[in-house]
Amino acid sequence: MDARSNRPGQRPPTRPGRRQRRVTTAPDGQSLPTELSQERSGSPAGSTGTGAAGLSATKRFRRPDFRSVFRSALRSVFHKPTRAELFPAGTWRSLWLGFQTWAISWAVLVLLAIAVWTPTAATPSEKGTKWSDALMVGNAIFAAAFRAEFSSETMRFSLTPWGLTLLIGLMLAASLRVAKPANAPALAWGLLAFLIPTWVCLGFAAVSLVVWRAFIFSLFFAAIVFFVVARHLTWWNVTAFFPEGEPWPWLSLAGRCLRVLAGGGAALSAVFLLAGLITGWEQMRTIWTGLKPDALGSVAMFLAILAYLPTLLVWGIAWITGPGLSLGQGTVFSPGQVIGGDLPPVPVLACLPDAPVGWWPLIFPVALAIGLGLYLGGRHQLGLADTALSLALFLAGLLVGGLLIVWFVSGSLGPGRLVNVGPTGSTLYAGVLAWGVPFVVTALLNHPQMRAATRRFAVRVSGKNPEALPTARIDL
Repeated sequence: MDARSNRPGQRPPTRPGRRQRRVTTAPDGQSLPTELSQERSGSPAGSTGTGAAGLSATKRFRRPDFRSVFRSALRSVFHKPTRAELFPAGTWRSLWLGFQTWAISWAVLVLLAIAVWTPTAATPSEKGTKWSDALMVGNAIFAAAFRAEFSSETMRFSLTPWGLTLLIGLMLAASLRVAKPANAPALAWGLLAFLIPTWVCLGFAAVSLVVWRAFIFSLFFAAIVFFVVARHLTWWNVTAFFPEGEPWPWLSLAGRCLRVLAGGGAALSAVFLLAGLITGWEQMRTIWTGLKPDALGSVAMFLAILAYLPTLLVWGIAWITGPGLSLGQGTVFSPGQVIGGDLPPVPVLACLPDAPVGWWPLIFPVALAIGLGLYLGGRHQLGLADTALSLALFLAGLLVGGLLIVWFVSGSLGPGRLVNVGPTGSTLYAGVLAWGVPFVVTALLNHPQMRAATRRFAVRVSGKNPEALPTARIDL
C-alpha cells in the first residue's frame, strides 16, 4: 500500500479511486490526452447508462416554464445588488447624456421665448414685462409637453403639444442608445438624470400651471423611453418570459395589425390635411397677415404648428371617420355637417371646411382597412383559431388605444365655449366600425383555411369540382 494512504487525517480513497488507472505513454515518455468524455464526466468512455453529456444535453434543451422564470425574476429583483451592478461601466456617460437632453430641449424653448419677447419689450402692451417673464413662458411650454395645464377663472388651456413631447422622447432615446448602458440600472440612471431637472422645472411652473398630471405623466414617459432603448440592447431579453423562448405568434400578429392600421390611418389623415391646407390657403394667409408677426414670430408660429401636428392628424382621422370634431360647445365639423362659430385666430384651422362636402370621404377608411386586411391576411402561417384570437385582441387594443388617444388630443383651447375641443364622443365607436370591422372580416376571409373552405362550399353547391374536370392531351 502506498505510504500516502497512511497519513493521519487524510480521507481514505473511495472504492473506484483505489483502482490503478492505466496510462498509455508515448514513446518520448509523455502521456496521451484523455478522451473528451472522460474529461467531462470523470468516467470511462465506454460506461453504460445515461452519461453526463446526455444529462447536460437534456438540461440544455429543456423548455423553460413560468415557475422557474418567475423565481429567477424575483431573485433578480429582490437580491441585494453590488456596487458594480448599481454603477456599471457607462453609468456616468448615461448620466451626462440624460442631463444633456433636458438641458438642450429646455434651453431651446427658453431662448426662443426670450428672443420672441425682446423685439416687443418696448411696446405698450409688453412694457411692464421682464426677461424673467419670458423665461417663465418658455419653462411653461416645456411643462406643457408633459401635460401641464393652465387654468384660471376666465381661461383654461390644456391641449398638449404632442409633437414637442415626441421630439423630446426621440432625443432622449437616441442619447441613451449612444451611451450603451451595460444593464438596467445604468439606463435607469440616465433617465433619472433627465427626470430630476424636469421635476425642478415642473416645480417652478406650478406658480401658474397645474402640474400634478405632469409629474405622473413624466414617469410613464420615462418608462416608455426605457423599453424603447432597452429593446435595442444586448442585455434585454424579454423573450425569456415566454415558454417557447419567443413571443406568441398570435400576440405578435395583433401588434403588427395595430401598427400597420395606425400607420395607414396617419398617412390617410396627412393626405386630407394637406388637401385642406391647399383649399384654405387664402384664408390661412389672411389670418397670418392679420396677426402681423415678424420673422422670428413667424418661425415660432410655424414651430407651434409642428408641435400640434400629431393632434391635427388625429383630428383628421376623426373627420374622415364620420363623427368629426368639435371646436367649442355647439360646433361640429364633419363631412356631412358643419356647425361653425367664432374660432381663435390660428392659421392652421383654415383647413377646416366651411360647408359640408358629403359622406363620400367615409369610403377611404373602409377601403384602406379592406386593403390592409387583404395584405396581412395571407402573409402569416398561423392557424384559423390563432388568427381569430389575434384579431380579437387587435379589436380590444384598437378600442382601448382609441379611447386613450381621443382623451389625449381633447382639452381646452381658451375661455367660454372653447373649453371643450377635440373629437366628438361617437368617434371611438365609429372608428371601430369603419376601421376595425372591415379589417378583421377581410383578414379572416383571406386566411388559407377560409379560402379552402370557400372552395369546398362552392364545389358542394355547384356540384362541379374544377380540379376534377376532364382534360384532353394536346400534342403540339
